[in-house]
Amino acid sequence: MKIKTISMATVCAFALSLAVPASADTVKLNLNSQPNEAGFPMWLANDLGYFKDNGLEVDIEYFPNGGAALATGATGQWQAGWTGGPPAVSGWEKFELISVGAMQKESQNLKLVIRNDVMDGKSAAEALAEVKIGTVPNSTWSQVLYACAAHLGVEDPEGLNVVPLAPAVTIQSLQSGDLGAGTTAASADLPLINDTETYTMLCDGKVAGTNIIAPYIVTKRFWDEDPSSAAAFVEAVYKANEYINATDPAKVVEHVLAYYADTGIEGDDVKAEYAMRMRDWVTLDEAISDVNSGLTNETLTGAAEVLVAGGARDTVPDFGPMQPLALEILEAAKALRN
Repeated sequence: MKIKTISMATVCAFALSLAVPASADTVKLNLNSQPNEAGFPMWLANDLGYFKDNGLEVDIEYFPNGGAALATGATGQWQAGWTGGPPAVSGWEKFELISVGAMQKESQNLKLVIRNDVMDGKSAAEALAEVKIGTVPNSTWSQVLYACAAHLGVEDPEGLNVVPLAPAVTIQSLQSGDLGAGTTAASADLPLINDTETYTMLCDGKVAGTNIIAPYIVTKRFWDEDPSSAAAFVEAVYKANEYINATDPAKVVEHVLAYYADTGIEGDDVKAEYAMRMRDWVTLDEAISDVNSGLTNETLTGAAEVLVAGGARDTVPDFGPMQPLALEILEAAKALRN
């Protein structure tokens, strides 16, 4: 049954309908993800049967980045998933894509790395002004780049020679010397971080003072048409986050290795451990608290402001109307556990 509108007073009522769904009532969803470790919790929710337990059958589509997924989300190709902060900003502005709450906080995970041979006695700001810098456009990678550039004293961040590249290509180009600097993230950047003779990690989001989140997302159309399934999705993915936090790290690494094998990501147990350690997986209660306090909206606003300052956006959207929607979805997910 499709329910077009919902209020907080009816959350518990429709939540009860999901308690023991019949197989004939299984709802099929298309989910948006990316082929990296940030996509692990959603894969895990499926692998552990959390979606099935909530009456959902999911097909996870892996896009190269959040920006690439936005157009298909606007046309209804997928109903929910996760994305980086800047694509979430654009998605809210373009088609009311709801950032339900943080999936992960990763300020220390996203980094600006420079080759030591381009420093040559220069300050970080001077070197950055002279070299090609690789980053993913309109993403958390570019958010960190502009925030770090400002933190390091670059006078004209808009004048930086920025080359739009996928994360893997950025790392390859740093290794070949085609780039002087670039933004990176775990686990792919482990060879750079470990090679201090060749590379220096100049700055990360935490050092630059910019909060970085990748939120779980639900399209407004999905929430309007089927709030029960939207709540079921959110409950399941946060349950996966909580499993990661509560489980022995060695066991989590085993799951990550299975995720690697299933999605074609190259990696070993060292990379898996590093990738999990660099990320802060948010619980459902933490997500509710952050949305309720306004922190989630403030973080997305901060992401938009950094992109405006860097010339990647013209304006900062108003996230005020999104807050009550996100909180209602999270509370509906919480009701499924009562």
